[in-house]
Amino acid sequence: MDTRITQIRDGMDVFDRDGDKIGTAGASRGRAFSVDAGFLGMKKYSVPLDAVTDIHDDAVYLSCDKDDLDRMGWDHRSDEDVDVTEQDTLRLREEELRATRTPVETGRVQLGKEVVEESRTLEVPVTHEEVYLDRRPVERRPSDRPIGDGESDTIRVPVREEQVEMQKRPVVYEEVGIGKRATTETQQVDETVRREELRVDKEGDVDLRNA
Repeated sequence: MDTRITQIRDGMDVFDRDGDKIGTAGASRGRAFSVDAGFLGMKKYSVPLDAVTDIHDDAVYLSCDKDDLDRMGWDHRSDEDVDVTEQDTLRLREEELRATRTPVETGRVQLGKEVVEESRTLEVPVTHEEVYLDRRPVERRPSDRPIGDGESDTIRVPVREEQVEMQKRPVVYEEVGIGKRATTETQQVDETVRREELRVDKEGDVDLRNA
């Protein structure tokens, strides 16, 4: 029998390894004793004797920190639980994947303008004047002027045409807006996780059955 179980008495102060008070000792059961902690002792733990490092001056000292109690699996068991001397519990753990999302910049879009040249053709109707001769025979008749009396023998007819002049002016032909919108897609992420599985080693003639 572990003598520590007889040294721990109800009401003894219980401290962690740094000397911070955890609570007060309570009833002993098998290889464990209860500890009343928290406000007004409302939090209870069932602490195994293996966690006790020293007992003196009506105080019990443990090998753990006060903040680690909730992670040690020492939550107090009710009277309906099987005594630890008859049944111990081995907790199997496994790693669980949790995905976190972080926004990262994958690229940028920048809008700008540049001037390009291209050739375009316009069909423009233009008018020009043409000269034609209207020659027709007439009935012969005497002329009232002799030939070479100084009358001008030249007729000048101005001929005109339209010429095309090109003018250019800038006009708006399109407007481009830019914005962003969020779309959701599903990505598969593979990762290796570990899990604890039960291994049973037997020595001698032991009848092992599942409960």
